[in-house]
Amino acid sequence: MALNKKNTRFHHISQLLLVIALVLLTNLLLSNFFFRLDLTKEKRFSLAEASKKLAARVNQPMYVKVYLEGEFPSGFKRLSRSAKEMLDEFNVYSNNNIQYEFIDPFKGGDSKKNNDIIVELSNKGLQPTNVQTKKEDEFAQKIIVPGAILYYKGREFPINFLKSQFGQNPEDVINSSIELLEYEIANALRKATKIKSKKIAIIEGHGELSRWDMAEAQAMLEEFYEVERLPLGVQVPQKLNEYAGIIIAKPTEEIPEFDKFKIDQFIMNGGKVLWLLETQLAEMDSLRSENVFMTSTYPVHVEDMLFKYGVRINTNIIQDLQCNGAPFLTGMKNGVPQQKILPWPFYPVAPGATDHPVVKGIEPVWFQFVNSIDTLNNPAIKKTVLLRSSPYSRLLSAPVRVDLNVARLDLQPEMFRRKSNGDFIMSVLLEGKFTSNFQHRVDASQTPGMLFKDEIENNKMIVVSDGDVIRNQYSKATGEIYPLGYDRFTREQFGNKKFILNCIDYLCDDIGIIEIRGKEITLRLLDKGRIKKERTFYILFNIIAPVLLILLFGVINKFIRKRKYAK
Repeated sequence: MALNKKNTRFHHISQLLLVIALVLLTNLLLSNFFFRLDLTKEKRFSLAEASKKLAARVNQPMYVKVYLEGEFPSGFKRLSRSAKEMLDEFNVYSNNNIQYEFIDPFKGGDSKKNNDIIVELSNKGLQPTNVQTKKEDEFAQKIIVPGAILYYKGREFPINFLKSQFGQNPEDVINSSIELLEYEIANALRKATKIKSKKIAIIEGHGELSRWDMAEAQAMLEEFYEVERLPLGVQVPQKLNEYAGIIIAKPTEEIPEFDKFKIDQFIMNGGKVLWLLETQLAEMDSLRSENVFMTSTYPVHVEDMLFKYGVRINTNIIQDLQCNGAPFLTGMKNGVPQQKILPWPFYPVAPGATDHPVVKGIEPVWFQFVNSIDTLNNPAIKKTVLLRSSPYSRLLSAPVRVDLNVARLDLQPEMFRRKSNGDFIMSVLLEGKFTSNFQHRVDASQTPGMLFKDEIENNKMIVVSDGDVIRNQYSKATGEIYPLGYDRFTREQFGNKKFILNCIDYLCDDIGIIEIRGKEITLRLLDKGRIKKERTFYILFNIIAPVLLILLFGVINKFIRKRKYAK
């Protein structure tokens, strides 16, 4: 019997050593192989190839300070946890060069110190937000900073995690923010490890927006692309082929046929165009001397090109109840003019119309005297509406009478509600087969030194019916340039900057980072009404069920052992 027990013990020890040896051997053999398994349905923990490439560019230690630590509502805790998981993934593909720390910037600080921290972080580019927290039976307001600062090679790069849109409930805001975490982190890595590979041209020579008007947009694009201002009239057609894309921003003068030909052939050779056009001459400056003005039509004459490509910008102006405000004189006080910000329906504010990567998760875009766009029946071209007016909008046919008193009227939704279905298009993406506007009008003998093309099988462009979307405000007196999309009068920050960058990225980016914006994470919410109603049951279930399971396991285990050793 003793020998039997000794053999059994030896057998068990041998099995244990064999298992340990197999584990060590397996680890040794697989040490040169790297793989990760993501078992979630929407692959929320799997980085896109573009993200992996950007992480691999990090060849020196990178430090990320995340300000999402502390007592938060459950949604922000989920955002914090998701940010940590995403940073872990980026760290793996950066060869462990990305290190991070989660901190509470307001821990242990008094009111004055906390205000100083808010100002400091705001100046660095982060956006603090005010949330409501509940402690026991009391509600309180708390400032949090849902973002991070990335430090790399002596430079700082802000990352804002929270993405809100008009009309979204808090759960959708958090979910949208989690969906875009990978994009925001990848975009920060893109800035930190920037390798400019594509050239963008801003077209000049036809009364387009000036350098001052586009200073912010150009500076933003220069973080990722080589950007040049290009006088089109003095260039040979082949010159445009050096650029991946061009921006045509609010031309106010006629574009000659030869310049139109250059743009057309640029498109036929695969070049991408961001059209920022408007048909009506309408500026707020016109109201400084008069309370009323009539719009006139810009003589740009590119209607034939756009018609050939599948769209038409109409000669009208959209009024929308969903709008930004503007400053208006309301009287005098002690000899000083008094101003008040009033809603201005000529300044529509539009959130993204779809979940397309160009507009997904961006803040609403601010328009000024925008026209409507019609899409034409061309099955070879796919049209995707990016931005549209709200249901409470209407069209004013040109010439439009712009009156300051409109801001003082009590405008009712019934005056704007459209009878027909759908809203007015303000931006559209065109993709597919494009035919030259000069087809059957030009032959090869008329274009010496270049190959004339009359069509291209696959290309894309974006049309926006307002040039002011890309224009930043600036002070002529001080020379101060305000951020793109920021209204210095209402002090509101809109999504124009992100929209323009997304447009160019979608059209021209060779990294593929814009594809990350299309990632979706399903929001699986609990039934709050049922939870509240059955709260006691679930509390007791969570307390008693584990104990019962352990007791059941003990009884079953005892029964099995009794039967086994009774033999």
